[in-house]
Amino acid sequence: MDERGAWRPTSLRSQHPAAVEVEAIILDYIPQGLYNDQHKEHRDRPIAQAVGVRRFTLVDGIPLSDVEVFQRVTLARSVLRTLIQPGDIRGQKVKKVTIILSCLPGPEKIVYCYPLTPLDKWSLDSLSELIQNEGGWALLVDSPSELSGIAEEKGLSPTILVVPPNPLKYEDLTDIAKNNLLEAIKTIISSEEKVYVEFFNIADAINIRLHVLELFKGVGKRTLSNFLDRRKQKSFESFEEVKKVLKIDPVEAIATKIVEEIKGEAKYYVFIEPSNPESPYLGYLDKIKRIYYSRKRGPEE
Repeated sequence: MDERGAWRPTSLRSQHPAAVEVEAIILDYIPQGLYNDQHKEHRDRPIAQAVGVRRFTLVDGIPLSDVEVFQRVTLARSVLRTLIQPGDIRGQKVKKVTIILSCLPGPEKIVYCYPLTPLDKWSLDSLSELIQNEGGWALLVDSPSELSGIAEEKGLSPTILVVPPNPLKYEDLTDIAKNNLLEAIKTIISSEEKVYVEFFNIADAINIRLHVLELFKGVGKRTLSNFLDRRKQKSFESFEEVKKVLKIDPVEAIATKIVEEIKGEAKYYVFIEPSNPESPYLGYLDKIKRIYYSRKRGPEE
């Protein structure tokens, strides 16, 4: 708990988006790249913007194949390495070449990487030697399809999006991505109904004057009172049950709140960890997932 009484778990902002999210939903596909993108490697090649399915992190990256809006993709890490190559046939000059790798963890903690930068045999051998000198942290694969196969073995989408370590901000999104954000988040929430319905079973008062459900448009004191009385009798098991009592669309309500929090416009952050540590953060996303997966695992022996 912080000094305002808001529960604040360990921040995940320092972790790579691919590790936090694993998969994402495409918001926009830009085949020509973005000339003003903060990442130089995104300015002259196809890129896509997406929202993560676990914590709604905004990302952009290089797709290894064509993608469509609202398509689910697996996130691989973009890893940069620099090779020193001869600059002339005499070897008197050298040049630095930056290599972009698409890296995905596979079975037995092995990391598999595919070079996005075209390499000749000398460069490929140099890259392999560099990786070995760094402790042999990865194995190079010959094609993107091998990464897709690894993703499928893990039960993930075979379509790969290669993302850098720093996530996007809302203002970095294209207009198309902004317009698609709400619908994408609704899709994520609807696909995990059993997880998100738990929010309505544990939603509690923020303070003596305000209940967290009153942050949703259309929920007043009388509706809230009826809802809490019904919840005392039996936990809610579906969005339809919630809708009948609370008189709002629960998927629309949660998704709208999450978009507000992504934009940084919320007074209370119910689901998304705010960038400003002074903003009240209630941490419900962690709470509902912990409850759901605890029940799914069942009691320990």
